[in-house]
Amino acid sequence: MKKPLVMILIMMLTGLTLADDNAGNTCYAEDIEVKKGTTFSVPVVLENSDSLIALQLPIYYRSEDVDLVCDSVTFADTRLAGESLTFFKIEPVGKVVFFAYMSMNQIDPNKSLLNPGKGSIANLWFTAGKDIKSGVVTLDSGPHAFYPHEWIDYSYHFWVRTDTPEMTADVDCRYKQSGIKVK
Repeated sequence: MKKPLVMILIMMLTGLTLADDNAGNTCYAEDIEVKKGTTFSVPVVLENSDSLIALQLPIYYRSEDVDLVCDSVTFADTRLAGESLTFFKIEPVGKVVFFAYMSMNQIDPNKSLLNPGKGSIANLWFTAGKDIKSGVVTLDSGPHAFYPHEWIDYSYHFWVRTDTPEMTADVDCRYKQSGIKVK
């Protein structure tokens, strides 16, 4: 009698693990190909299974050979368009662009959270000068990423609302590395 119970328990645990591997939150910038001498946008996509109350996302745009300029971040025509609070910062020397979103749901329960779904949450705008080298610029982020600041934590975070005194909790979000190919 114990063997069937052990087998059922193993099958249930395996099923739970497999289901957990397929669930979660994933963020990435789309892979694109551009020509020198152009200004272009790179959509940042979020596929989330959690209802998010806030996120902050630093993205490195780095290459040994290709010197792109990050001009701005826009939220028009994305899942964050018209949302509570969005802002961005660009650090051109370290080649880091940072943006953040926060719902005002904690203050006004009628404000929406970033509900589960998939789609663009921001557009990163770059300029590829006409005289730059060809090559690939890597777009990378994740728990190791941060925007340098002396006092403020501008690191990689995704939050959900909770009923705890803190009112929020960190949730995992995988980041898939991508790139911009300059021709």
